[in-house]
Parts: sequence; C-alpha cells; structure tokens
Amino acid sequence: MTKIASFAAGVLFSLHALAQADVAATGEAVAAALNKHDVDAVLQMMDVEAVTRLVIKDLGLNAKDRESVRKGFPNALRNNIDIGVRTMEGTKGSAKFLRAGVRDAKPYALLRYDLGDQGIDYVEYYLTPARKVEDWYVHSMATLYSTSAALGLATVLKTDSMLFGLFGTRLTTEADVKPFSALRTHLQAQDFAGAYRALETFPEGFRKSRQWALMRVTYGGRIDDATHRAALRHLAQSFGKDADLQFMLIDHYLFEEQFDRALASLGALERAIGGEDGATANLRGSILIGARRFNDAGQACRRGMALEPDHKPAYWCLVSVGIESRSGKIAVEGLKAYETAFSMEFDLDKLGALDAYREIARTPEFAAWKKSRR
Repeated sequence: MTKIASFAAGVLFSLHALAQADVAATGEAVAAALNKHDVDAVLQMMDVEAVTRLVIKDLGLNAKDRESVRKGFPNALRNNIDIGVRTMEGTKGSAKFLRAGVRDAKPYALLRYDLGDQGIDYVEYYLTPARKVEDWYVHSMATLYSTSAALGLATVLKTDSMLFGLFGTRLTTEADVKPFSALRTHLQAQDFAGAYRALETFPEGFRKSRQWALMRVTYGGRIDDATHRAALRHLAQSFGKDADLQFMLIDHYLFEEQFDRALASLGALERAIGGEDGATANLRGSILIGARRFNDAGQACRRGMALEPDHKPAYWCLVSVGIESRSGKIAVEGLKAYETAFSMEFDLDKLGALDAYREIARTPEFAAWKKSRR
C-alpha cells in the first residue's frame, strides 16, 4: 500500500469512528431522556419534520390535507412518546444504549428496553445526517414507527381510500368496505376485542397477508392470553420462516414447549441486533431451564452476568437453575453473586421460609452459608 493510500484509509477510518461516536452519543442521549421520563428531552432528539414526512409520504394526501396533518402530527408524536415514557415508568423499566450500526445505508442507535414483567424490547433509532431521529424500528413488532403511525392516521381520518391503499388491496363492494370502517371505529374507542373481531371479517385476500397476521397478534395481546396465543400460532404457521418475526415468535415456541425452535429464534434475534447481550443470555438460560437442560442453562445465565454485571435478571436466572434442578450449590452461587454485585445482603431466615426456597434451604450448601453468617 502506498503512503497516500495508507493515509486515505486512515482518514476514512477516522471519519467512520467519528460518525459512530456521534450515533452513540445520540443513542445515549435518547436512553438518558427515557430513563428520566422526560418527554421533552426525547422530542429534542427527533427531527419532527422528517418523522412527519415519512409517515405521510404514502398516504396519497392532497396539498391541503398534507399541510393539516403536518401541523397536527407533532402533537400525535408527543402523545406516542408520552405513552412510551409512562409505560417505562409504570413497569419501573429502563432504556440502555447497546451499540451503533448501519442498516440500508442508514446509521442507527440500538437501545434495549427492560420493562420488568413485560419483558424486553429492542429498538433501532434511525438518524439523519444531523444525528436526529427520523424513524425507529421496534423488533418485538417487526414494524417501523412510520408504518404504524401511517396506519393509525388512516384509521382516524375519514378518507377510506387512504386506509385501503395502505392495506394494499382493492375493494369494490360495500361488503368489502364495511370491515375497514368497523376496524377504524373500534380502534378509535380503544376496543381491541372489537378490532380483533373486525379483522375476522376482512376480505379473504387480506386475511392471507402478513399484515393481517401481525395486526391480530397486536390486538390479541391486548385482550387475553388465549387470544394472543392463537394469533401467535397463526403467525408461526403462516410466516414462521420470516427472519424479522423471530423475536415475536419466541413466546409462541415457549408456549408450545418447542424449546429448540425458541433457541433458534433467539439466535436469529441476536443476529438481527448485532450480537448477544445480558438480556439475550438470560433469555437463553430461561429457555434451557424449560427444556430441563440445567448445565447449559447455568452457563447461559453466567454468560449474562459476565456480559452485563448490572443486569439483575441474569443473576435470578442462575438462582432459578438451582431451584429447578434442586441444586443448593447453584442457587447459593447465584444468590451470593447477586449480593456481591449489588452490595446488599439477604436475610437468609426469611429467604429460606419462602415457598420457592424451602427445598433449597434444606441443602448442605444453604446451611453452610447460613452458618457462615453467625
């Protein structure tokens, strides 16, 4: 390599590193704003005009309607962010920046949401050259915000052709039109059971589409477990090979006790988000516990602890391995590691009295641990 070529390569590398640093800074800022539950700070990280353009670009609006939506949409965007912030606050959840990346020539910042009992999610925030957010992709829903927002607009605006155009189907009779109108009415009223029923009356061609299947999963998840599971089963049967749906299908495979498929889907998720982290290692451990592969589960949980020493679920994962395998040694290992990592101390008498720990409390390892405290 010539000196000139070597110099040019070095410059390009430096520019790339600077660009990645800019993306990371934006990702860190978005995570910090979410963790502070600061809606205004999140909005400041967004190019609202760019988001609005992406949402309305395929709606077929005339100039007057486009301007009306452009003026009103920032309020809708704020409401969406506010709902997300309140969800995080309600679950005592948190957001964490994981890494910067590029997809389809667009730089993005990948964040993980840890939402307590509601699980985890991964969101890619796509950035403009000015490092402002213009769109984001929610991995659990395999959907861009701009796509879901456009659909939401179509369900509240009174231009039926807009809704039909988004669904990509031609409707010619009054019978064809009725289900779409019913869907809009139910969604406006936040009646998800009614929306789910309306989907069952859609034209046959649309009921074969992936969009229809995804909508059933979304609305079914707001109704009850049985409905959600049925919707996931249909999605798996019809579109189970789609790479971008694997995160969503992990729950389905766990429900069905298809643990090898759940592990394969988890691997697909890790490839999609650019690698493993503490949460995916913890999830792998949980799947392996279900499969009764306790040695492998323990290794996965320990891997999660090593990857992210501050990720509490990974420690409870190891404790669960001990409880499920009736191993006092492993359970005590996890509990001790938790105490060390988070500078706290369990009351072993109270812990041993809990139903989940009674059998472990009778093991030699637990007894020795209690004795060492006296």
